[in-house]
Amino acid sequence: MEQLLALILQPLEQERREAISQYWHDTVLSSEEAEGELYLLSQALHDYPEVCPPGWWLGGSFSRWWLRLRVDWKASDEVEWQVQAIARTLHIPEARFVSRVAQQVGAQVPDVLIEASAWLRRRHFELLHSDTQSDEYLAFPIRLDLLRAAFAVMDGLHWKVHLL
Repeated sequence: MEQLLALILQPLEQERREAISQYWHDTVLSSEEAEGELYLLSQALHDYPEVCPPGWWLGGSFSRWWLRLRVDWKASDEVEWQVQAIARTLHIPEARFVSRVAQQVGAQVPDVLIEASAWLRRRHFELLHSDTQSDEYLAFPIRLDLLRAAFAVMDGLHWKVHLL
């Protein structure tokens, strides 16, 4: 798990990597959750604020980092802001992903995830989707040049992962 965390954090500045790694260790050590390591990793890779004013995900004063995308199977409207938060954390200059698909009649989460994945791919990142064994979608951003290493780590953990 440490290897996967290191790959996810690789694009960040050293101080941010250390802060998230420490948060991860604190989360794991203090956890009484039965959800497992995937759940704990997901928890450590987002900093959900106590107060959520409009547009909070675009500024670092409410949320210091957001490195996971987690949405319910019906929540296509949740994808856009989470990708924007991921882009802000990764210092992607064009952090305003706006879905053309999400507002269309009949749009479903996979449609918006495919669009979001393509947007991130053009910015040298990929969303590595993990099988949660539930009705939600969970993905972590991985820099394209680290993708093979991420797949190797996930295979070693026996986690089912895929790209959209």
